[in-house]
Amino acid sequence: MHSLPLHQLPLETPSPSEVLDLHSGATGYRWILSDTERGHIADMLDVENKDLLTVRGNRMMQGRAICMGCGKHSGLDDLVHNALYAGIHGRDFMLDVLLNGAKNDSPGHEIVCSGCGTVHEGLFWWIPSDPW
Repeated sequence: MHSLPLHQLPLETPSPSEVLDLHSGATGYRWILSDTERGHIADMLDVENKDLLTVRGNRMMQGRAICMGCGKHSGLDDLVHNALYAGIHGRDFMLDVLLNGAKNDSPGHEIVCSGCGTVHEGLFWWIPSDPW
């Protein structure tokens, strides 16, 4: 998985993550999607109008990490990049999740920086579905 294509993007500091108090009592984080991330995702998924990607951000169990290789902050664009180019999920599946939400809980994900290919330490977890 570490031989994924690299995408050189301008480095930016994203908005601070929103802290979320979960029903379980745990703390979660919403990584607010930046314009650069939104554009990167639109390019990877062949979405001509990036404004169609209305997702505000993704909910994770930890804050963003900073890549030790290039300084890029981890983001939803890295998760899309990793899944798409490693052949884990296809374009249509990911667009459906981005537009309509996840259907199931997800296992932890290793994140490979889409800018330089450095692997972030540890696994990154989506926030499990909250009970109704």
